[in-house]
Amino acid sequence: MFRISSKKQQRSVYMDHASGTPTSTSVQAAMMPYLSIDFYNPGGLYTKSVSIKNDIEKARGDCAKILGANTNEIIFVDGATEGNNMAIIGSVKSWQKKNPQKTAHIITSVIEHAAVLETCKYLSETGCKVSYLAVDESGYINPKELRDTIDPNTVCVSIGYVNGEVGTVQDIKALVKSVRHFRKKQGSLYPLMHTDAVQAVNYVDLIDVKKLGIDMMTINASKIYGPKKIGILYLKNGTNIEPIIHGGGQEKGLRSGTENVPAIIAMQSALQETRSMAGTEQDRLEILKNYFQKILEQNFNEIVINNIATNSIPNIINVSFPRISHEEIILRLDAKGIMASVKSACKAGEEGDSHVILALRKNSELPTGSLRFSLGRTSTRNDVDYVVKHLKKIIENMNTTYSQYVDK
Repeated sequence: MFRISSKKQQRSVYMDHASGTPTSTSVQAAMMPYLSIDFYNPGGLYTKSVSIKNDIEKARGDCAKILGANTNEIIFVDGATEGNNMAIIGSVKSWQKKNPQKTAHIITSVIEHAAVLETCKYLSETGCKVSYLAVDESGYINPKELRDTIDPNTVCVSIGYVNGEVGTVQDIKALVKSVRHFRKKQGSLYPLMHTDAVQAVNYVDLIDVKKLGIDMMTINASKIYGPKKIGILYLKNGTNIEPIIHGGGQEKGLRSGTENVPAIIAMQSALQETRSMAGTEQDRLEILKNYFQKILEQNFNEIVINNIATNSIPNIINVSFPRISHEEIILRLDAKGIMASVKSACKAGEEGDSHVILALRKNSELPTGSLRFSLGRTSTRNDVDYVVKHLKKIIENMNTTYSQYVDK
């Protein structure tokens, strides 16, 4: 005989949408036929395969229209990490072919995602020069500093559109202006301007690549309610990059490998759905974010709000508490069914402080640990109240323990 427990099931509150979103039901519905019924390899010559190839090209065209690009400027990739590698390494390899005796120069910032920073680190180990632009306490890059850093061997400037930890929205158009000023002065196509726009698609008004003036842009589906391991690299016509994956020559020879058809269809569906909801979600979450920050400040005297930029996305709240372990806070929150993060998901398992928070604080004595709460489509005011209620108990308990330890 089975025993039915009378214990109430614990509530689950997801506050980590910046690291990953669930695949929406409409996106799932769009991709499902391509997992079973329309499973054919798009490289075949028979009718079924040709039909699947046509579906890919339609999805490519739809994505291009949303991003303000030409259809042939959309390259489907295996996520934004691959797209970032293709953009940066590919542009450097292309430049080096024509300039074998020169040292390629890349410019990025100190607060970029690991997919950019680690790629730049790899290139520096192969002999390239990399410059890292500083940011102010809000996370903004000074366009003048960029302008002063560019030199005749600068191949690529890679600056993220939105920072995934504190939500700062960079003035990409101003940064592009600095790049174009140099190109015009030198009469050159270089440096190329690349932006990782993964965190921008949900909420930023302007994602039109032509209006932004960029040469390359990466986005992915897993942050916009689509599946993981599919993304887009926008590559402006006339921009030359070398492939970093070789094989059958798919995606204009830049990304070989049989196309991930279900994911490509899902990418288009997620992008279309997300952009159609961007305005209303931005307004709704702006209100919720302001409420969240207000009650945090009301309940915690020593809290430090890290996302202070005047222009930031509306779903990220990044905070710090002095003296206590933020990793332990995350674990205690998890015990209450609350899921948040201490840094970007790809670095969450590493010890030490977030490079982003350290860059914002520079040499100040403020606490260096941080918590990131990131809201999404299902986030509500009740969720926020639940989080603050348990967070208050956790911080009080940890502070008491800390005080007792220090007194001894």
